[in-house]
Amino acid sequence: MSERNVYIEPEERAVIRTADVYQTESEIGTTGYSDKLLSVVATFSNSGAPEGFNAQCMVGKSKRGEVAMRLFAIVDPAEDRFVRVGFKSRGCLAMTACASTVCSMLEGKTLDEALFVTGDDIKEALDGVPWDRIHTVYFAVEGIRALVGDYLMRQGADVDELDRRVPCDTCGVGCIMTEHCSLRDGRIELQFGRAAG
Repeated sequence: MSERNVYIEPEERAVIRTADVYQTESEIGTTGYSDKLLSVVATFSNSGAPEGFNAQCMVGKSKRGEVAMRLFAIVDPAEDRFVRVGFKSRGCLAMTACASTVCSMLEGKTLDEALFVTGDDIKEALDGVPWDRIHTVYFAVEGIRALVGDYLMRQGADVDELDRRVPCDTCGVGCIMTEHCSLRDGRIELQFGRAAG
């Protein structure tokens, strides 16, 4: 008599589907993810756009699957300080964890302090990110830059001020990896407006 297999592994894992987080990649297991990263994914509470946000951005890629984050922030104009930051994300568990972590890291920081947050800071806060998901860390750093840039543009910054406060390294790994960047788009619009004017 053959033994019946009562434990059947599902072919597809359940994925996160909320109004703010859409996990597009069905991941088989959680191998390579730290307990801290998985805990952030399981308990994030900073998703969505905070009411009254006055800055927002979008960064990510869509080749070979969409992985992206949008950040929304309330910035205190008197101090140029992040009061509240929320996110929406698409992609994998690492993208959700990086987006949530960045939101937590930015709250209370000034715009200039936020620009000093590095990929290493994000990786350390998550006890690491799997090597095949490292692009999510680059997107998170570019997201911070894009969020600061968006706020500055809403305050009337021109291309020269953006170049001074949020310079772009178009040959840097983060910029090259990030196919979609609202800061890059904003710079182009400002540059085009200046050339046309």
